[in-house]
Amino acid sequence: MSLRQKLESRPFLRNFSLLTVGNFGSRLISMVTNIIVARVLAPEHYGEYSLVLTYISIFYFVASLGLNQLVTRSVARDQDNSEYYFRLSLILRLFGFLVAALAFGVYGYIAKVDLTVVAVFSILGGVFLESLWDGQQNVAFGMQRMEWNTIIGLASALLNLLIYVFMYSCLPRAWFTVESVLLIYIGVYVLKNIAYYICMRRYSLLRLEDCSRKITAPVCRSFLIESLPFYVMFLLALFTGQFPILFLENNAGIEEVAYFNTANKLLLPITLFMTTAFSAFFPNQSILFAKDKEAFSRQTRNVLGIVCGTGVFLALCISLFKGEIVWLLYGDAYRNTADVLSYQTWYTVMYGIFCLNGNTLGAADAQKKLAACSIIYAVVSTPILYYSSKYGADGLAIGFVVASIINLTYIMPVLKHTVGGSLTWGFSLGLLAFVFASAAVGIFVFGRIPLAWRIVLLVIMCASVFVERKRIWKELRS
Repeated sequence: MSLRQKLESRPFLRNFSLLTVGNFGSRLISMVTNIIVARVLAPEHYGEYSLVLTYISIFYFVASLGLNQLVTRSVARDQDNSEYYFRLSLILRLFGFLVAALAFGVYGYIAKVDLTVVAVFSILGGVFLESLWDGQQNVAFGMQRMEWNTIIGLASALLNLLIYVFMYSCLPRAWFTVESVLLIYIGVYVLKNIAYYICMRRYSLLRLEDCSRKITAPVCRSFLIESLPFYVMFLLALFTGQFPILFLENNAGIEEVAYFNTANKLLLPITLFMTTAFSAFFPNQSILFAKDKEAFSRQTRNVLGIVCGTGVFLALCISLFKGEIVWLLYGDAYRNTADVLSYQTWYTVMYGIFCLNGNTLGAADAQKKLAACSIIYAVVSTPILYYSSKYGADGLAIGFVVASIINLTYIMPVLKHTVGGSLTWGFSLGLLAFVFASAAVGIFVFGRIPLAWRIVLLVIMCASVFVERKRIWKELRS
């Protein structure tokens, strides 16, 4: 059987491969673009740009209404009526956008937010365009046709880079402002959405077998009620995902925002691997839960092992060369980012476990349990993150690590109870011990080793993984 035939016969591997190629390629290009923007704008203005993107993320969550996983799951289980769910989600997303716009207006008035007209336009436009993009993406993911994410993502990232290279090399530096960067962001996003819709129509991703289905007020209300637990989860995620940036700006200044966000940009390879894997995994996981609980349990256990193992390896590699990575890519002006990068790397590994838990509960129709976990996570984490933000980007990054360790004490039991079967306590606790021990080494030991020895350690780590790859894979699947 050829490689193409193997991928076609296994939807998860096919979708994961497509998303990995597309997302890694587009994010790699975006990292180059971000380096250009960060170097030209400098920490102060780059912090302003990052703050606008944070507002977009916050009010996008408000506009989303928790529809993403519900629409993807509905389309995956009823692919012949994908257009019905698409239309329904668009109506609900328009309502969500109006709610988000109102919330932004109220917040701006109360907090006396000082933003330019271009920044306000960019925030509202970004929220609308991101919501529309997700509405189309949910249908494609439910149909398990993810190649258009790859193609459009790569093309838009390349277009963005070419625009910035042209500005950097051919136009006066005075034209390179926060406002011009935001306008480019909006323009490229418009083109992405248009291209996605054309591809969905051209390649029959929108189907409607049952034309008698109507989108009525009771149907919308029922869909919103079903999505409410996901919505609660997303809104509560703001307290630990986006609000900390506002805490940091308020408690430590705009330059600390630049250092913290720069570290997050450098972590895109790890976060991208996780989000890509879970996006490709969710439709298959939803179907498997409905058909074969034992296979669902076994598959989730294996994915947990892969997430932890791969995450730890990448985190150790980054921890070895955190200072050199920051200096080489962003320059001496961002030297304060190095320690932030190390702490955030290990938080990202633990965050992968939280993502798997969310995926698994969503696929298992356990939205209420998922919402409860989100509430507890926000209640535990928010005070820690607010307090730690007073100590700058370093302090906030440490706060994320501490909050994650505390939250794992109940997330792992919830995941084990939902999955059962193959996910034993021995396997779960062993993985956690491996993650925590590796994090301790990466944070407290690697930074004190001379560069030459760090290079030797990297070679040994890579060689060990290569030699033991078959045994490791066998252990994960046992």
